[in-house]
Amino acid sequence: MKPHADTQAILDAAWAHVESVPYAVSLRWLFYRLYDDGIYESKADYRNKFKPLMSRARRAEIGQWRPWTLTDETRSITTWGDSGFLNEAGFLQAVQDQTCRLNKLQNQPALLAVLFEAAAMAPQFRHLLPNAAVMMPCRGDPSIPARWNVAEMLADRWNAYGVPVHVVYFGDLDPKGLKIEKSAKADILRWAEELAPAGEFSWTRGGLDAEQVKRFRLPEKVDGKGYQWEALDENQAREIVAAAVEGLIDYDAIEQLEVEEHEITERFHERIRLFLEDS
Repeated sequence: MKPHADTQAILDAAWAHVESVPYAVSLRWLFYRLYDDGIYESKADYRNKFKPLMSRARRAEIGQWRPWTLTDETRSITTWGDSGFLNEAGFLQAVQDQTCRLNKLQNQPALLAVLFEAAAMAPQFRHLLPNAAVMMPCRGDPSIPARWNVAEMLADRWNAYGVPVHVVYFGDLDPKGLKIEKSAKADILRWAEELAPAGEFSWTRGGLDAEQVKRFRLPEKVDGKGYQWEALDENQAREIVAAAVEGLIDYDAIEQLEVEEHEITERFHERIRLFLEDS
């Protein structure tokens, strides 16, 4: 099936965005990129136009599009009875393949918690802050249980690490985005402080803000009601995130733990090899 020229132009623009970042992206992330480009004029176009188009493109494998091209951040497969090993050999092989994973948030000057407005931002933040923070997408206005869970997590991390806990929030610069952050911040910090009265908790907005919008000359949203995080290119987003978390991450400590992981894994594999030879 060969798409019409206007449809092909949309697919080409979408593919350019997919290739512009070094991580897998979701359907909604891609829509917002095209929305900021002016290709779509309403958020209703996501369900009415864009989603059907991308479903056809991936099912029919048009050009470079494939069923697995985009990620699904909201659904996962749960297995029960078929999740074990087939036999002893399979178990032993799995043991041999194990690698040591050390807690990268230990030995840090602070516990960094990154909250962001849209679930579509998750792959980007995992890429920009690997092993350096706990993270949660708010998915718009987070529910009361979700806010409580974050507060519990922050209190637990204070009790576990005994270092200041810093929440850094990223979201759109628009009335709705600012309201989401303000409401969530009030509940989360209050509950965290009640759960861990001796804890040190702080909250800062990493972006977007007016200065960033001006510096990067970001376009207004199509509806004219503010500015959207997804309008940033990857280098701009990296710069904003790096500035927001400066001083909160000791990358040398993380690198040292990665070296220790490798050394421990090597010793473990040697011991397993000797054990199997003696068995």
